[in-house]
Amino acid sequence: MNQWHIGEILIQKKLIDWKQLETALNEQKRTKEFVGEVLVRKQYVPRFLLFKALAERHAIPFVDLTHIFIDARAVQRIPKSIALKYKLIPIEIQEKTLIVGISNPLQVLPEKEIAELAQVAVIKTVLCTPDAVTAAIETNYGGQPIEAGAGS
Repeated sequence: MNQWHIGEILIQKKLIDWKQLETALNEQKRTKEFVGEVLVRKQYVPRFLLFKALAERHAIPFVDLTHIFIDARAVQRIPKSIALKYKLIPIEIQEKTLIVGISNPLQVLPEKEIAELAQVAVIKTVLCTPDAVTAAIETNYGGQPIEAGAGS
């Protein structure tokens, strides 16, 4: 299923129909938006379900940040400036692996540098909605100042 387009996955899951996909594709040609964004904007599919389908499309786990515990020890390993720069939220540490939530399945992270900074061997990414990542950064880093030159 990895090679399928997001519209095909949403149709297979019966979240949208062919007419809705055709409408979104026609609008995408005009607006140059991602087809998923058009589907969400037109309220054909909720953003949450779009991101679950995107995670499936890109073969990475999806995590609903509103229903999980974010470990403060993981958050402490990554400076706020790095979390903001890469729009990621550290979620938990499993042995020598740091699990981080990202909101773009195509995002390329400097995993080696982040792993070194966090003092772990491996960075594992999970997909989350953009709003959830932003809210989690705000909640978990709160009023912490953005560290100047962190990780440099």
